[in-house]
Amino acid sequence: MGKRVFGSIDSFVESPEADLKLGRLVANFGFLQALLRYADFDEFHLFCPTLDNLKLVQQRLEACVDDALLSKVVLSHHFNVPDALSRTDFSAFHLGDWYWYLSKMARLRARHASHPLPLTAPIHSLNGGDMFDKVAALAAAPLLPGDALFCTSTLGMGVVERHLDHAMAGGTGSRPACRLLPLGVDEEYFTRRDRAASRKQLGLADGGFYLLYVGRLSAATKADLVPMLYLLARLRLEGPGTDWRLLLAGGASASDLDNLRQVVAELRLEGAVAVLGPVSDADKHALLSAAEVFVSPVDNFQETFGISIIEAMAAGLPVVASDFDGYRDLVRDGDTGFRIPTLATRPPQVVGDMLEVLEPNLSSLIYAQGVALDMDAFGRRLMALADNPALRRQMGERGRAVAQAEYSWRAVIQGYDAAWRQLKREADAAGLPPAAAQGRPAMSAIFHDYPTRHLADELMLELTALAHAILRAELPMPATYAEVALLGSGELLSHTVQALLAGPQTAASIRRMVQGQLPVAADHIDYQLGWLLKYGLLRLAG
Repeated sequence: MGKRVFGSIDSFVESPEADLKLGRLVANFGFLQALLRYADFDEFHLFCPTLDNLKLVQQRLEACVDDALLSKVVLSHHFNVPDALSRTDFSAFHLGDWYWYLSKMARLRARHASHPLPLTAPIHSLNGGDMFDKVAALAAAPLLPGDALFCTSTLGMGVVERHLDHAMAGGTGSRPACRLLPLGVDEEYFTRRDRAASRKQLGLADGGFYLLYVGRLSAATKADLVPMLYLLARLRLEGPGTDWRLLLAGGASASDLDNLRQVVAELRLEGAVAVLGPVSDADKHALLSAAEVFVSPVDNFQETFGISIIEAMAAGLPVVASDFDGYRDLVRDGDTGFRIPTLATRPPQVVGDMLEVLEPNLSSLIYAQGVALDMDAFGRRLMALADNPALRRQMGERGRAVAQAEYSWRAVIQGYDAAWRQLKREADAAGLPPAAAQGRPAMSAIFHDYPTRHLADELMLELTALAHAILRAELPMPATYAEVALLGSGELLSHTVQALLAGPQTAASIRRMVQGQLPVAADHIDYQLGWLLKYGLLRLAG
């Protein structure tokens, strides 16, 4: 059996900030680490968009995986993708998100691949006003058997299927398969920590009954927390036997933090509610240990899965969350926690009419403001848990077991690996269609009229006085931008200059002389000539 090779044009690392909390970024880097640790591949080829990103990926991986795993990783630039597709039999080619690269990779595969390969990608947010255009572009791409979208939730998969139905209503286009595959959490979330010690570490009162919310503190992109603050105020007025406390942690803008703190002050909850904002990973683990119940009243259609729910379950907390989006898969009502019923109303027609041009966060906020949780049911569920320590323990332990079995990265990657094996078999059985021609006109053809003239075979070129001064070491050679340098080499530059030392030559003759010395494509030689002309080392002779 041949070696199994994983490939991706996504590096799964987009930011140098290791603690960036945006769900997609957390999920992608968590996925990469888990992939290296648990997937059964012999090599992992990651093609990075820039050299800076390549260095960042290298640094991040060196900090979190051992040398044995690093030895399986091959990092290179996007420029290497066409050659890799022609030479490598990839067992899987997976992307960090479907809408950015999947249709483009399908076109690259059609032009360059020598072996069948399945293209896969997960879904993340699905509520953008441009979703119809993105799905239409995907349906128009040359997708093949074995290509699939990995849907992180049942409801999210339903959204994708309805989008695809709409895009293919005319009976044309290609449809990827949809597979239900969740995201996962790292094993460190399953570590048991002492509650009293965690509260002491965080400076929390030992006797309070702490509810915990972890997620973006944004009504526009995650959840409107104000209704929950009013519920807490009511519970504190009606239930004097419980010292209700609430911890709010997560990324937020300064204005979002100010707004929440203002509401807390207006409700006289300063001693009961802590608006913490962003927290470190260490503090997040301590918060999960310190709390009694995890709450997440998400109301935003931007949400698809809900990693924070799984983190809380892994920590052994019962979860009280909205019956919404991916939470319906994650929270087993009455078993690992409670789901709070939701009711949605449509916004006025003008919002739908303007959806494609509205600022995305504004449209998300408007739709979310039409989603209401049953606050009476929310209160009853919280009181039931506050009054019953045994129920809290039972639900927490059950949630931990479910998270371990179904949502640890080890378990999740096993599901991914099984899917890739099946999809690779489907791709191999279908084979590749004949190589496709370039589906779009080249940039040079589109902008053909911009320059005065173009490099042509018959153009006579010669070295300039500047070039001779550089060759005599009187001046330094101009530096080449790092990314541009990938399209050439010092050897190519040297042979190109040598071809001109005897005197003026046509572009065609320079090409022949260089190719007699180096196995290099003509377009790379032409680009090198263009660079020498640009920096004044060559000129048109005569």
